[in-house]
Amino acid sequence: MNKLRAILTTLAVAVGLLVLSPAAPAQAAAMVSGSSVCSGSLVDYQQMGTYHKVEVYWNSSTQKNCAVLLSSYGTKHPMHVSIQRCKETNPSTYCTPDLASGAYDEDAGNFGEYAGPATVYTGNKCIRVFAYATIGSNSWGADSASMRGGKQAAFC
Repeated sequence: MNKLRAILTTLAVAVGLLVLSPAAPAQAAAMVSGSSVCSGSLVDYQQMGTYHKVEVYWNSSTQKNCAVLLSSYGTKHPMHVSIQRCKETNPSTYCTPDLASGAYDEDAGNFGEYAGPATVYTGNKCIRVFAYATIGSNSWGADSASMRGGKQAAFC
């Protein structure tokens, strides 16, 4: 009887541990194509850790830039992408924000596949792109400066 009780106790503890254990990390999913979110031609991208990539597109017919933050993590988590039109018309280490209406766009929230699109009309002006993602206590970020050799005003 004691042996049966010991086996049942061990089994109950094991089942309890399975129920109380945190879920295993998400399996990496296939990353959505940025071209399915933004129109135009891919002009640059930056990998952000294992699961994220920010992409920047240019549409010459609409004169708009588009930024999207892609994820293959597999579950929803905080993501943010923004795009700002600069006053500069040539790449520069600083972006003077154009405060005109429609010169800024962003998308932020808990997303599973992507944040964005963030789109602005740029004409012949430069833009600044910023993106970040957080999973638990880990964060990753990218911006125009890290993508374009220190140039915050980029993609002119």
